[in-house]
Amino acid sequence: MEPSDPLQHIRHSLHELAQPLAAVTGLVDLLLLEIDENHSMFQEVEMISQQLEKVLEIIGEIRRIAREASDLLVMESPPAPQG
Repeated sequence: MEPSDPLQHIRHSLHELAQPLAAVTGLVDLLLLEIDENHSMFQEVEMISQQLEKVLEIIGEIRRIAREASDLLVMESPPAPQG
């Protein structure tokens, strides 16, 4: 197993996690457009939207870190033996 395989698996899993979160975020944002700011649930829905965005940012940051770590491992790996 290559050293970057676990990192690639992490990146793939983060991508899979981000997809449904992005879909839910889009739906919540559409809901925000539909309800009036004076609606009793507006602030709660807005908070949900903000927290979903925060989670997506965290996922993006972890993906960036995993990509950089994977790139470093590739650069530091000795060349494969020719044979």
